[in-house]
Amino acid sequence: MWSQRLLNDCRIVENVINVLSDNRAISTVIPANTRYLVAAGGFQGHTNPSYVLTMEDSGPLGVSAVDVYVLNNALGYVLNQSGTAQFSVAYNKQNPFVFSLDYAVVTSGGSLTGEQAKEFFDYVGTIDPALWSGTNAGFTQINASDSPVNNYLMNNSMLFLIGSVPKQQFIEGLFKAASTTQGTTYSPLANTGKPTTTKAGVAFPGNDWRTSPGGEGYLVNLANPSPQLLNCLAVIRQQHLQAAANLLKAIDKGNVGLYLKAQFKCP
Repeated sequence: MWSQRLLNDCRIVENVINVLSDNRAISTVIPANTRYLVAAGGFQGHTNPSYVLTMEDSGPLGVSAVDVYVLNNALGYVLNQSGTAQFSVAYNKQNPFVFSLDYAVVTSGGSLTGEQAKEFFDYVGTIDPALWSGTNAGFTQINASDSPVNNYLMNNSMLFLIGSVPKQQFIEGLFKAASTTQGTTYSPLANTGKPTTTKAGVAFPGNDWRTSPGGEGYLVNLANPSPQLLNCLAVIRQQHLQAAANLLKAIDKGNVGLYLKAQFKCP
């Protein structure tokens, strides 16, 4: 609920996009090719609410590769993340910002809540802990439908990027979890019907806030940002830090529900 309030009431993602656009750091990110919502994101045994952006990167209104990368880094900085994940399901060797990595998708027959996505991720861990808490093991809640409407409303799938395990181990464990969970399917399947993987173009920008408290790991990827842009992003980052501090105070006082429903204010 806290993430939803920041997204919908405080418009934190929209503000980052607007600041980047106003300062000409990006030029192709528009409402027609970009949508975002709160969904589940899992990494090494933990699942958290995440801001998941779906962006069209082809066609006459496609967002450019450099704009995707700049926005990814700007959001990582503003949201004080140790790392972010960026992937394109159609890997393009010409995109200098990504590299190739195997992935598979598990899809639910209906809408999928963040809690249900977490439950499945945890279930995968009972089948093979290396696919749950192992190095670089994780997933992002997405939608497998081609429909923009469904993409925004249902978010009915989980995309698993392979971690530090052999490909066959990744396939076997994830397929077993999907085939033993009612209403879920695994993809892709080879012509023989056997489970396999395909290639995504991925990037994982990040920052170590202990050694780089100014967020240099992200800012270095913003392509010569102006002082004005850096100042605007720093302001939004401080707003996020204040919102987090307010939430922690509510947790300490034991009144999170009341705070989020009636007392929440945008910094």
